[in-house]
Amino acid sequence: MVLTIVSFIIGYITIGYFMFKGGLGYIENFPGLGPILSERIYYMLFFFIFLMLVFSNAAIGYAALYRSKETHWLHSLPISNQSIYFWKFIETMTLSSWGFIIISAPLLCAYGSIKSAPISFYIGASLTSIPFVIIPASLAGLIVVLSVRYFKRWLLAFLIAGFIYGAVAILISLMSPETEPQPLKNSIFNNVNHVLRHTELSVNPFLPSTWMSNSLAGWTRPFDNNALKYAMLMTSYAGIGLWITLYITWHFYHSGLSLSMRRNAHTSWKKRSKKGINQNNPIQIQSSRDSFLKHFKPKISYRALAQKDLLTFRRDPAQWVQVIVVFSLLFLYVLNVRNMGIDYQTPFWIEVISLLNLGVCSLALSTLTTRFVFPQFSLEGKRLWILSMCPIPIEKILIQKLITSCCITGFITAILMFLSSTLLKMRIELTMLYSMAVILICIGLNSIAMSLGTIFPNERETNPAKIVSGFGGTLCLIVSFLYILIVIAFLTFPVAVKLSKTGTLSTYSEGLATAIALIFCCLLTAIISYIPLKIALKRTRDLSYLRNL
Repeated sequence: MVLTIVSFIIGYITIGYFMFKGGLGYIENFPGLGPILSERIYYMLFFFIFLMLVFSNAAIGYAALYRSKETHWLHSLPISNQSIYFWKFIETMTLSSWGFIIISAPLLCAYGSIKSAPISFYIGASLTSIPFVIIPASLAGLIVVLSVRYFKRWLLAFLIAGFIYGAVAILISLMSPETEPQPLKNSIFNNVNHVLRHTELSVNPFLPSTWMSNSLAGWTRPFDNNALKYAMLMTSYAGIGLWITLYITWHFYHSGLSLSMRRNAHTSWKKRSKKGINQNNPIQIQSSRDSFLKHFKPKISYRALAQKDLLTFRRDPAQWVQVIVVFSLLFLYVLNVRNMGIDYQTPFWIEVISLLNLGVCSLALSTLTTRFVFPQFSLEGKRLWILSMCPIPIEKILIQKLITSCCITGFITAILMFLSSTLLKMRIELTMLYSMAVILICIGLNSIAMSLGTIFPNERETNPAKIVSGFGGTLCLIVSFLYILIVIAFLTFPVAVKLSKTGTLSTYSEGLATAIALIFCCLLTAIISYIPLKIALKRTRDLSYLRNL
């Protein structure tokens, strides 16, 4: 376990350093605009990281504070509410921020190397990362606690109205895209304004991400003394956030927890009173006329298990909110990717952008499978013995979970892939190729996540974020990432054949190269799906293994 994690971290930092250094060096050496573009990229990077940290802390904090059974048990002990809340705050901040620390390390090193920064840059970057992760954690904790404490139906109506407004605005933008003004010829000012005017929000002086970027940029310049001032500004606001968390926010936590439990109990009682309780069959199965599974006509036991998983997912806001946000971001990406097909009409850039589009959809899918499919088996926890007494073997229950996950994620991802390919104005052959490829990737990623989640369970934990943060979740992320890289590497073969004019590759036809790439992708998917799944199924047949759970 230690060897795998350490090897991956060292490999990522090494490879990431050289990749970031090459990319940033290319931008830095761009005539005239290089330094401006590279710094603006950093402003945008930390702006989006700040937003992601706020959302991640809010989602994980809600699950840890209000949905965790461990938290309910802690309240029965002679421990103050202030101590419970502050400990959960530290735990949430750690789970949400460790990825940022690891991911940003090679990027900061590459940026310092390009700028020939002194040793003070690396020391300052390491120290300022601490207040940078405290500020969004404090802000997210305050938002979550106040939202739960003062949640009203008018707030829900306001959120729904905002969602509808955003959807209408997106549809209007899609139907009538904005026309970009043509920059004046030989005018550097207009060209710079044309490129950077959409990123002005990321340099807002009131944002902590701007302070972080300013401090890093200042440490790369020996004559700039504002870096320390921005670092102290972030530290002061981080201290204010900790003070608010420790002395103000926790006062609203306990009353909010009581209200949340009362709302859940009241909602459950209303549903039971309305529908009634069937003592013989607690899991109500819809008729084949009303069920959305009627076209597949599965056995009633499989339908019951699938409905149980869907109901469990639907009743946990910490789960489905994150899925909605991820797919919403992908949908926005799909709507905006149409602009890339206008300026790059050469065959080389069309193929490159198409492969990058496939990579984006695949990486987003790997995030979903690692975050939501991997912990499914562990979330059964102490209730697994109930499933083992069902009239179907437990290995078939595992297959049912895998099929359900593949159908849901594969359907949505294939639609997004088809839409993005259509908006990029790709050929129909290329669109069908990448649509089939993303379906294969979906099967492989779901198999990896479900198998490794069964082989490395954590049945004592009810928070999916903590389950994913263990060794099994880390290994799942590594294997998924390597699998996506290998599949995309296979798919570059027909691209290389198409673009090659001379040499060995020019002897292949484009159709043959595509068939070879698909065959290799199918074989890799079959291997990566069969071997871990076979080990997982063998593990579930071991009765001693189930007794340990």
